Amino acid sequence: MDQIWWNHIIKAHAFLENVVKEAAGGHSLLLTLPDSVPWKSTFLDLIREQLLMENPKNKLEVIECPEEEPGEFILQKYCKRETRAKYRYGVSYAQFLGKCQETVLNDRYVWVSDIPDEKVTKWLDFVSEYQKNVQDKTPGIFILEVHNDAMNRKSKKGIRSLGFEQNIGAYDKYAFCALASSETNCKEFLRPYLAEAVASVCGDDVELCAVCVAKGMEFLNAPYETIQKVTEDLVRSDGERYCFSKSQEEVDTLLWEAQLKYVFPLVENYRRYFVKKYYDFIKAVLPINNGYGDQVMVPEEAELGNLMYLVERGGIPVSAEESMELKRYRKARNELAHMNLLSNEELCVILKAGKHKTASD
Repeated sequence: MDQIWWNHIIKAHAFLENVVKEAAGGHSLLLTLPDSVPWKSTFLDLIREQLLMENPKNKLEVIECPEEEPGEFILQKYCKRETRAKYRYGVSYAQFLGKCQETVLNDRYVWVSDIPDEKVTKWLDFVSEYQKNVQDKTPGIFILEVHNDAMNRKSKKGIRSLGFEQNIGAYDKYAFCALASSETNCKEFLRPYLAEAVASVCGDDVELCAVCVAKGMEFLNAPYETIQKVTEDLVRSDGERYCFSKSQEEVDTLLWEAQLKYVFPLVENYRRYFVKKYYDFIKAVLPINNGYGDQVMVPEEAELGNLMYLVERGGIPVSAEESMELKRYRKARNELAHMNLLSNEELCVILKAGKHKTASD
């Protein structure tokens, strides 16, 4: 699943490549990532591999944001004792390191992860001043990882900004779910709806999407309960627990929207199919009143309720099977119109039937 996300979802892969492009091009980055970065270790490994191909001389080093001030920490970590001894107060750490030739910082990509909001400005100031003072050498490149989109606007001159949420949207998460659904135990006719339902409900966390898509029918039969079980029993790729804060009511609303998107067009397609099939019979009994007291003058305007009424009074000669089918679509239409979820059984029957074809199709 990690390879599908970072290598086969176009915008996710482009985001990864943009990180590599900027760093390999000599630009430090302010990188805004979500708290739940999808398969972060894979993300870092792929960036490390690509940077090595772009510039074999430099090494990517990932460090947790330290307690110390940026300049002091970098001096201690990347300079030998004799080099550190040359530092004199009155000169900033950024100035000293920018001009220093004898430091491994010169051949490093330094990824500072999980920088808290209160430390972002200090890191940006340090990197910006460091870059201004670089002389006659290839500088170290900094990738500053933050998790607050508001920090993205604080970037300094000479430091590029790149944000996950600004580059990867809801459609990309749906595309991932659609690709991942090909590996599930769902029937093929259910997979597009499964992808839509999971992406709508779990789209804030791509890794949670992957788990729920893999659950297939288990998710479709009991979405909320399945997610609760996942959050209780499983952990993310980084060892952290899944976090899901939506209520049952919120999940049901999102599922209703997914059903509306996939089922309502099929219901309308069935209505048009039925009208076309029994056009002459319907025309013969018009005009009739619809449920709102308005007259239906032409068959094309007949709603499912009108059609059911005509069938029940014998105006349209249908088989018992067709009568049951018409009732099913009318019930589905009414349920969705009143913001009620269809049962899994009803959903499966309608999705399996798909579009009803007429002679003109």
